[in-house]
Amino acid sequence: MKELFSNINFKLLFAGNLVSEVGNSLFNVAMSFYVLELTDENVAAMGMFLFVVTGARIIASPLAGVLVDRWNRIKVIYITDYIRGILFVILGIYIIGGPSDSNIVIALYVIGILSSFSAALFGPAMSSALPEIVGEDMLQAANGAQSIVMSVQSIVGVLAGAAIYYFIGIEWIIALNAVSFGLSGFSEMFIKAKYTIELTPEQLVAQKSKSHGQDFFDSLRYIRSKTGLLNLVGFSLILNFAFTPLFAIGIPYIFKIDLGRVNYAMEYAYAEVAFSIAMLIAGVTIGGMAIKSVHKTIKVGLVFLSSSFAFLAFTMFLASTGRIEFLTFYIMFILGMVFLAVFMMLTNVPLNTGMVKIVDPNYRGRVFSTVGAISAGAVPFSFLAGGYIIEYFGITGLGLFCVLVMLVPTFGFLSNKKVRILIDSIDMNNKEIARLQ
Repeated sequence: MKELFSNINFKLLFAGNLVSEVGNSLFNVAMSFYVLELTDENVAAMGMFLFVVTGARIIASPLAGVLVDRWNRIKVIYITDYIRGILFVILGIYIIGGPSDSNIVIALYVIGILSSFSAALFGPAMSSALPEIVGEDMLQAANGAQSIVMSVQSIVGVLAGAAIYYFIGIEWIIALNAVSFGLSGFSEMFIKAKYTIELTPEQLVAQKSKSHGQDFFDSLRYIRSKTGLLNLVGFSLILNFAFTPLFAIGIPYIFKIDLGRVNYAMEYAYAEVAFSIAMLIAGVTIGGMAIKSVHKTIKVGLVFLSSSFAFLAFTMFLASTGRIEFLTFYIMFILGMVFLAVFMMLTNVPLNTGMVKIVDPNYRGRVFSTVGAISAGAVPFSFLAGGYIIEYFGITGLGLFCVLVMLVPTFGFLSNKKVRILIDSIDMNNKEIARLQ
């Protein structure tokens, strides 16, 4: 990690990303509660809002990946941050004007969709630029360091977001989010990619002669040509479908509505902080580990990840049906969040690092945006489904549904031969790199 943070370009990226993610975390924490408040605690309406905003990003992702591979990735990173900062300035000014609740919801839809378009460009640009900034040798450490961003933004963002929303109001959260994107964009303007692989004149001519549609279909052909990658994407899609509704809708619902907690925002925030601290420690630790077998590491991580997820859903069932008191539930819930964070990192860090290494650098933007779009394709529908399942079957029905769905990708990852070939190729790639060093 020390060597990684001696890279000034990575420090600029890290600092900019950290600031913007903290601001975005403030907004995201408050948003679930704010939409519930604006719609008179209509969970289905909240699910619809998340469905539309998330769907906009997924729809934009394939084209975004094509553009990222054609444009300067560093410029894409800071320009999209500036755009999101401007969008939240506009939203804050509008809300201060005192419109009706229904008009605020419409404004949230518009800003949320436009922000999602910018995020669709930012995501693949960030993933593609990282190896160009730190080099492939430091890629695992850089991915581990990203857990610091995720953890700090949750610790600071969640606590501050809950407190500011509860005691001051949504206007201040929107203002801080706008400022954070502006500061992030400024920091990222000074980044220089030291490990960029330049295209040959022939490759540049070939790239310019292709339409955006051709580039997109090239990425699909590339994904299909990698044995097991399409299967992996499919399982990731189902995994996201299982996780998303329980976390985005189920947890805010149980604290605010099912359990009727007065300080629901802060109690939820403390649990998120525990999750973030566990993610921070696990991410840094795993990022610095010499992983001999990615396959074995992911296998262990997935089994315990699924078990932790089921435990978390079970604690919510016990609390919602009155079988345990709130204090017992809260302790069990926090333990479940901690275990979930640790095993999520144990699975994600080696897998993400390996995926970047085995994908051709000239295809990274397109491939990661397409993979991300397909993997997240079920997320908007999971928001929609989650809202209606809670409306008709309560948190117990949602928890059971999510756990059953979770079993599909868990067994798929562990038993699918093509996925095993793909992950084994990551291990072979790592051994080859180690041999050449």
